[in-house]
Amino acid sequence: MKYVAFACLLVVCHLTATLSLFARGGSPDFRQLVDSYAKQRGFNGTVLVARGGNVLFRGSYGQADAEWNVPTPPDARYRIGSLSKPLLATLVMQLVEQGRLQLDGTLGAYLPALYAGTEAAPVTVEQLLSHTSGLADVPARFDDVWWQTAARRSYAPLDFAREWIKPQLLEKPGTKWRYNNNGFYLLGVLIEQITGQPLAEVLRQRLFEPAAMQQSGLYSEQAVLPKLARGYTRTPTGELVHPPAIHASVSFSAAGLYSSVDDLFRFDCALYGTRLLQPASRALMLQAHSADYGLGWNVGQWKLPDGRRLPVVSHTGSVPGYQSYYLRSELNQDCVIILDNFWQGNLVVQMGQDLLEVLNGKPLQLAKRSLDEYLSPIAYREGSQAMRVAYQNLTPRASDYDLSEKTFNTLGYKFLRADRTEDAILVFTWATQRFPTSANTHDSLGEAYRKAGKLPESRRSYAAALALDPSSESAKKALAELKEIPTTN
Repeated sequence: MKYVAFACLLVVCHLTATLSLFARGGSPDFRQLVDSYAKQRGFNGTVLVARGGNVLFRGSYGQADAEWNVPTPPDARYRIGSLSKPLLATLVMQLVEQGRLQLDGTLGAYLPALYAGTEAAPVTVEQLLSHTSGLADVPARFDDVWWQTAARRSYAPLDFAREWIKPQLLEKPGTKWRYNNNGFYLLGVLIEQITGQPLAEVLRQRLFEPAAMQQSGLYSEQAVLPKLARGYTRTPTGELVHPPAIHASVSFSAAGLYSSVDDLFRFDCALYGTRLLQPASRALMLQAHSADYGLGWNVGQWKLPDGRRLPVVSHTGSVPGYQSYYLRSELNQDCVIILDNFWQGNLVVQMGQDLLEVLNGKPLQLAKRSLDEYLSPIAYREGSQAMRVAYQNLTPRASDYDLSEKTFNTLGYKFLRADRTEDAILVFTWATQRFPTSANTHDSLGEAYRKAGKLPESRRSYAAALALDPSSESAKKALAELKEIPTTN
């Protein structure tokens, strides 16, 4: 494992070989924290943590190729999924600055052959960037049949838009936030139309070269990419497998880029100067427009342990086999980048939040083992009763596991989405036992009972939730609806 320090002064980001100021000053041991995620949670990928242009930690873990047992190099490349969106938004804002695009420009004007005279004609560039277009999206879950059929075909961008981004709207543009990959796909189509160049070339000329990003690009199955980590996932029983095949043309400008932690750090550095955007454009892009989302970025104010508020912009990325998380806070020029090629669920989000909070004063706590990774394979291989026994036998080792309320909630809903209602009921029941005064645990249990058709039990759970939190709208709504459902058991 190698560690390299970077320096970013004004608008220039330089690679250096010096120890960071934080490391010399006895700041948090980020290596110890990330090591714990690798040991306890099996993290597989590359991490970078920086402040003020100096890299405080950079390390790679696990395997870039599991078949050949190839260790992950420090400069590994990864497909970054929807982390492509902040980069594409930056490119769009460049074109807005130059007058090539307008934020209030419409689909009817820019793509008349597809959208003129339709419901979608008034949709603006700003609404595409802020996920408020009202357009229908492709299915959100990769286990949907669409991803197993249509998404395996190759498309020219205009052909994909014509076939899968229909002009009918779900709601009036600008009235509702709804995460939407199709909107960002159309932004890529717009860029190609107004520049007359392929998106890959526009990205290279206008984004990657100015930011000195030499390890990034638009992914293509045909290209040979040195040091590209191979993507994997796990079956419900815990077996490491290749992810489902999805053609790169389906991801395109919405989720189609590849990069490295070093290149994304160079991008982060370049955002502070004027190489990519003027300050006013950057500020507009990074301010919340709807539902804590800016133009291509999640926007938030994190509450720190000492009560301070930390402004944070971020984005996650997920494409089968890969997950990523990029967080930045301009208050102290903080940057956390995590790229992963084992498609490890919520792990990258939890680790990214942990690293940024520790960087801003939260006491360091090492990662614990995952209840999900322990119990899920047992449930799928041996059934609910075996999972119950495994949980009961956990007591002597309970301190080794993350047994937070959030953990139970996440696992329970994972089972519920997979239609494993008995497993979900078990997990939510354990949650109510560990956190009896939490209205949320009882509410979740009520939802699981309801889906299983156990209506009396569902009513009791929702009633318990409402007693603990009389303002709970979800419990009120569920109880009102359950009154209209005849009891059959």
